[in-house]
Amino acid sequence: MASFWERVPKAWNALRGIDRRSDDTLDLLRQIYGKGALSWSGNTVTVETAIQVSAALACGRVISQGLATMPLRLLRGEGVNVTPAVDHRLFDRLKVKPNDLQTAFEFKEQMGLHIAFCGNSYVWLTTVSRGKIDELYLLEPGWVTVNYQWPDPPKYIVRIPGGKTMTLGWNEIWHIKGPSWCSYLALEFTKLARNALGFSMALEESQSKFQSQGVQTSGFLSVEGTLVPEQHEKLKKWIREEHVGKENAGAPMILDKAAKWVSQSMSNVDAQTAELRAQQIEEVCRFMGVMPIMVGHSDKAATYASAEQMFLAHLVHTMGPWATRIESSADCWLLSDVERRNGLYWKFNEKALIRMSAADQAEYLNKLSGGPIMARNEARALLDLNPLQGFDEPLTPVNMVAGDPPRFQPQPSSAPTTTSASNNPAPQG
Repeated sequence: MASFWERVPKAWNALRGIDRRSDDTLDLLRQIYGKGALSWSGNTVTVETAIQVSAALACGRVISQGLATMPLRLLRGEGVNVTPAVDHRLFDRLKVKPNDLQTAFEFKEQMGLHIAFCGNSYVWLTTVSRGKIDELYLLEPGWVTVNYQWPDPPKYIVRIPGGKTMTLGWNEIWHIKGPSWCSYLALEFTKLARNALGFSMALEESQSKFQSQGVQTSGFLSVEGTLVPEQHEKLKKWIREEHVGKENAGAPMILDKAAKWVSQSMSNVDAQTAELRAQQIEEVCRFMGVMPIMVGHSDKAATYASAEQMFLAHLVHTMGPWATRIESSADCWLLSDVERRNGLYWKFNEKALIRMSAADQAEYLNKLSGGPIMARNEARALLDLNPLQGFDEPLTPVNMVAGDPPRFQPQPSSAPTTTSASNNPAPQG
């Protein structure tokens, strides 16, 4: 069987001499972004450091795994009927295996991380005969530079670690853009949110140093008289061994000879560290457009009913726009004009993100299959059950009639008729 590098296109095959280490991505981020953007807190913010902020990583994971969970299907609309376009090559590519390196889940998950943190996702479209798309390869956002000179179409300059460079045309790249200020490049989250991310890093760093240096408050030990060097070193060693480090947190300090401990710094309570960390989680979520409850952060006032509405709001206001953005982009760049005119289009199955309890699901399916909306075998298919004979037709309740209701028609009278006088002669006297 031919190796992977023998089966991929020539342009990619030319790059086979690259040193493909596991940390190429992070090394490239250092090269592309350099020292990064300096935040007001003094911390340098890059894609690499932004991913290390727990709230940012959680938001990126929520977006990317949500997109990966929803199946992206190629459908064909024929009049009022919609059927999966299983005969199209890309149907299997984005359902099962986009390339020789990734599954469809991994592909969509990586795409989601790229657009969540960098705003842009670049997919290299390799082709076979007659320009038909063969495989889809995700490129690192830091590898790609967009060269756009209006009115010419954009060109994509790809610089791979190791010095390899290639230029791809607009029809060779599927460019998925997040919110954009211009038409050819999206806004980058790590640059826009660098101050919020930098502040989160500063809080994390200060707490880490606080724990490493000692959980007790910093200050100085005052004693009467003058200590000789030997006494000073002995006392310093005793403090380090008995009262520094997290293992000695809360241990009482026993002093003699009128020694006094004088605090010189604020405690966590005085600095309101917990409140600041909670606010920064909300700030990062606000930048990334994710409900805080989706990253495990909620206030004490949240109830079961309000949490349920928050989960619904996440589907509507977070996952809905991202799914629609990718669907419209796939329609434009993965399908030809002829294919779109023939009714082909891409659609995420958003129902994959909805989970109900057993009781709610039973009531939901019972209501749909008990009327003309859904056949009972269709309801069984949603439960992964085999169809039953005679369950293919939807039910129609007896009190439901199709079309206009029948109008009232007067019925002929059944009373006996009256005999006229001419037919009844008068009696003879």
